[in-house]
Parts: sequence; C-alpha cells; structure tokens
Amino acid sequence: MKPPTELLRSIILVSSIITIGLTGLAGCDVGPGVDYSSLGLVPITGEVTLDGEPLSGAVVFFESPDLTQAYATTDEEGHYKIKFNSEVDGVKPGTKIVRISTTASTGEGGEEEDEDGDEDNTPARRSKPSKKGTSNPGERVPSEYNKKSELTVEITSGDSVLDFHLKSDGSTVTPLKS
Repeated sequence: MKPPTELLRSIILVSSIITIGLTGLAGCDVGPGVDYSSLGLVPITGEVTLDGEPLSGAVVFFESPDLTQAYATTDEEGHYKIKFNSEVDGVKPGTKIVRISTTASTGEGGEEEDEDGDEDNTPARRSKPSKKGTSNPGERVPSEYNKKSELTVEITSGDSVLDFHLKSDGSTVTPLKS
C-alpha cells in the first residue's frame, strides 16, 4: 500500500488529467449538430468590379448594426459567395453596411496573419500597392467602400445576387440586385 501522501498525489494527478481532458472537449462540438435554420440566412453571390475590371482577392463584408459580419473573398473574376461563418453560407436579412477591401482578411486559414502577428480570426489589414483616395497604405479600394463605407443594402429573403461596380474615385454606386 502506498503512503497517504503518495496516494493523494496520484489522486490529484488523475483528477487533473481528467479535468484537462474534459476542458479540452468543452465547446468543440459545434459542427453538424448546430441548427442554423432559425436564422433565416439568405444565400448571396455576386460580382465586384473596380472601374469595370474584376476585383480579385477582395474581401466583402456585410456588416449588421450590431457589428456582426458575414463575409466572402472574391475570386479571379471578382465573384463572391457570402458566408455566415466557416461552416455555412448566407447572411441574416436586414440592413447591412457593405465594406470591400483588398487589404482585409476574413481570418480563415490560408490567408496571411495580421500585420501585428495576431491570429485571433478578426478582420485585419495587409499591405498591397495603393491607389489614390485610400487611407490604408496598400488598399486598392477607396475608403468610401470600406473604412468609410457608404454602401448599404437591405437583404430580404428574395435576394440572391448583389453586384458592386466600384469606381476608383469613390463616387456613389448603387448595388445591383438580381
């Protein structure tokens, strides 16, 4: 039989291992068991151009008044598909401020990490060649479409395609619904 101190240490060790194991499992089951149907997500796709040319590699954010965001990244032809999160596509209905940036990140894997080295999955800025009318060095899209966005859309259940034809002078554009 073990002395009482050694027995107590063994119990504490086993107890710690069990606690660490259970803590590691907490919150991990957010996969297929999550029910998004009550959110009424609207699938949205579209195209983003700048001065008539497809804007590839741009991040498109649909921001709600509560500052939550749905997001997408444009492909080589400027096409995007909005994601509610990394598991499901769509955006909740309502008024959204649209922010489009060539230096932002969605925080999903495969993208560069934030300039300050954080990996906290929040939208971040990266450097790229800049154009006139932008306040962020490296940003190709005028601030009127991102940081100081004047683009707004009302998302309804009947929406499916929203195109944004931006202009490098930052002039007002109207999102095209179809």
